[in-house]
Amino acid sequence: MKPLEAAKAFMAALQAKEPEKAASVCADDVVIELPGGENELRGKDGARQLMRMAPPFVRLVREEHVDGGTVVLRGLTRAPGQFANYTTWTFETEGGLITRVTFHWRPAN
Repeated sequence: MKPLEAAKAFMAALQAKEPEKAASVCADDVVIELPGGENELRGKDGARQLMRMAPPFVRLVREEHVDGGTVVLRGLTRAPGQFANYTTWTFETEGGLITRVTFHWRPAN
């Protein structure tokens, strides 16, 4: 799987709340860094946990950038009726699998 395909599959799994689909595009030792940089989820179980704990947001990707095995997706994350954030997702990949995920929010309103 190409890096952009893996990142998009992960985001689709997040939107659909499909833990197994997310885990399938991640390496066994994937690291998911939560906003703030102090907490991490690790391994395929960590990817599954993120899918289960993520609130129901609407995520719109408006910009894609690929540099080798690194993919950056930028867009808007909205919790209808609550808030909107500009979000930057960074996926590091190797051998067609995601090895590291980071994401950062910046208020949009």
